[in-house]
Amino acid sequence: MNKYMTNMWIDGIQNAKKSFVDTWIKDEAMAAPLYDFIKAQTEFTKIAFEATDKFANVAGEAIAKAVK
Repeated sequence: MNKYMTNMWIDGIQNAKKSFVDTWIKDEAMAAPLYDFIKAQTEFTKIAFEATDKFANVAGEAIAKAVK
């Protein structure tokens, strides 16, 4: 999966979480830390997926070289 599609998928899930907070948490003092947590999750997940993708590509190249 390319980076654009991966990020779109991650953003979709995280936007659903933000919508949940918008719907159910009306107190700004309570909502702010939740939004910060969702933002941190988003950043972490995107970095983790990027690192996993890089590793998969390197592993695939190594296997392809070994097969030749």
